[in-house]
Amino acid sequence: MSTEIIYQDGSMSTFDDTGGFHNGGLAIERIRLITARQALETYFKFDGKFELTRGGVKKAIKNVIEPLTGKTYKQSKKGKQEALDDCKELLFFLEHNAVRYTE
Repeated sequence: MSTEIIYQDGSMSTFDDTGGFHNGGLAIERIRLITARQALETYFKFDGKFELTRGGVKKAIKNVIEPLTGKTYKQSKKGKQEALDDCKELLFFLEHNAVRYTE
């Protein structure tokens, strides 16, 4: 079984039994957002005592989420939670507006 997802800009993600392939702007942005979400969720899961990489949460917010939202997030727990919420919202809209084909 394979799945093909086409995003608003015409970029695509293709998944099958061997893995996934991403080609184009929004497909790559989706992967970046998923990675940023994972970094933040891991941070909150371990109450800030563990990060996937050193400074990973800060980099995820600064390099991925802030440019897409146009916001500047504080480095407090509340600021990180706001960044995570915005990241999830961006992912929802990106995936909601995509077309999915499954064979």
